[in-house]
Amino acid sequence: MSPRLRLPSLRLRRRARVERPPAVQAEVVLYRCPTPTNYLCPCGAVARRLEKLGVAYRTERLPYRRSSRPEIEELTGQSRIPVLVDGDEVVHDSKRILQYLDWSRRKR
Repeated sequence: MSPRLRLPSLRLRRRARVERPPAVQAEVVLYRCPTPTNYLCPCGAVARRLEKLGVAYRTERLPYRRSSRPEIEELTGQSRIPVLVDGDEVVHDSKRILQYLDWSRRKR
């Protein structure tokens, strides 16, 4: 009989998952349309500005159909997007979001 080869267990090779503390995770959420590019809609203008300012954010893509957006109606009372949630602040309308970002993230 030949000696049996022992293969290392896969469990030993897995790395422990490191959880980030809540303060490090992004607190800015952008609710936007499902358009795959940032150049065809007002939602993309907001995404481009967030990238330009270096803001860490999370994107939630919503359906085109306005009647399928109950979370937006809860936040703003209307069904239009984009909507930016920055901590306790909820801002809707792309132009107002851009003004808010320039005001809140300006270099001091």
